[in-house]
Amino acid sequence: MKIAVALALLVAFALAALVAAVVQPVFRRGPAWRGPRADPGRLSGLVHALVALGPRNDAPGQSRAADWIRGQIVGGTPFHGERRLEEQRYLANGESFRNLVVHLGPQTQDRIVIGAHYDVRGPYPGADDNASGTAALLELARILRGAQLAIGVDLAFYSNEEYGLLGSAAHAESVRGVRAMVSLEMLGCFDQTQQFPFAALRLLYPSRGDYIVVVGRLQDVPLVRAVKSALLANGAAARSIDAPELIPGIADSDHSSFWRNGARAAMVTDTAWYRNPRYHTARDTPDTLDYGRMARIVDGMAAWASSVPR
Repeated sequence: MKIAVALALLVAFALAALVAAVVQPVFRRGPAWRGPRADPGRLSGLVHALVALGPRNDAPGQSRAADWIRGQIVGGTPFHGERRLEEQRYLANGESFRNLVVHLGPQTQDRIVIGAHYDVRGPYPGADDNASGTAALLELARILRGAQLAIGVDLAFYSNEEYGLLGSAAHAESVRGVRAMVSLEMLGCFDQTQQFPFAALRLLYPSRGDYIVVVGRLQDVPLVRAVKSALLANGAAARSIDAPELIPGIADSDHSSFWRNGARAAMVTDTAWYRNPRYHTARDTPDTLDYGRMARIVDGMAAWASSVPR
């Protein structure tokens, strides 16, 4: 009897440890963002403007989008007259593509990277996937203006995520000293039922998809916890999952390019096809996004970026 009880307790403890490792409960409040707040109206305007440029699935479309992003950065107040924007060009299938990287903060040997892709799958609007991440990154650049950053922060706008992670792969292979990378991948869908790749996950996460998810591997636990706590502290309903890459969707964005190059990385996402029925369709339009919730995510990311120590 004592052996049976001991085994039962051991199994219960192992299950509890596994659940804690996967969902990463946060008990300490993260950093609060003290700077300018992200503006839902501005986020909406950015998404609408990017979608209005037309399809971003081929070289001309992506070049048009890159020009627009550059205009938002160089022509706007945050970086006018400063040489803080880098263009990284690379060739794919005989055509030229661009990443754009905004350098913020001190020129430290180590840095963090926050990235989002601006291309789309097929000739679709791509509002959630991924004009939402692109707009969030532009708004993050605005509100981080003048922030006291202890470490260099690179905001990276990637091409060709949908076509083999080519843009982020080129960046990850060329950049050095990346302490952590976070990919902003679909941030605007909060009006659908949450689906799961495995039935057991229904026991761990709410069935209503009104939260953002921070995704990482088991070895990315410190990063996932830090980003999640910052999101929670700034009003974003956030959950997290640390799991093996074999789970569908875990590695399907630009953060995995940094995994391949030995860096710690995570993804902030509304979980794409597990929630958004408009994913990769003509119905992925700007009017379907929740810009208020997106603004709170941007505030949380600003809090995290400004709290990373040197």
